[in-house]
Amino acid sequence: MVFRVVTVPCAVALALAPAESVAAKKWTFCVASESAAKDVWITDVFSSATRRESLEVELKAMLQRQGHLGVAAQCPQTSADKVASINAQTAAEKFNLELGAPLHAVPARDFPPRR
Repeated sequence: MVFRVVTVPCAVALALAPAESVAAKKWTFCVASESAAKDVWITDVFSSATRRESLEVELKAMLQRQGHLGVAAQCPQTSADKVASINAQTAAEKFNLELGAPLHAVPARDFPPRR
């Protein structure tokens, strides 16, 4: 009888625990550019459960508040692989440097906004 009392709560706890894939962090970064200038902003890689469309709107709004008008922002789909996100961010930096764009880092303390 004692065995059943211990087993049932453990089974319930396991059933209610989030699956590893659901609990895994998803990583991304964002890139923004100003149409009237060559300037490009690239965020640090960060974990997020926020939809990328919302992140893009938030980054655009943050840069507009700083006086940068005509900004377009893009955030890649999140990935469970942090290294892949870092590699993609590095590739974005390299690509924009090759185009001659002045790059501006957006540190993690500034974006994404803390909720």
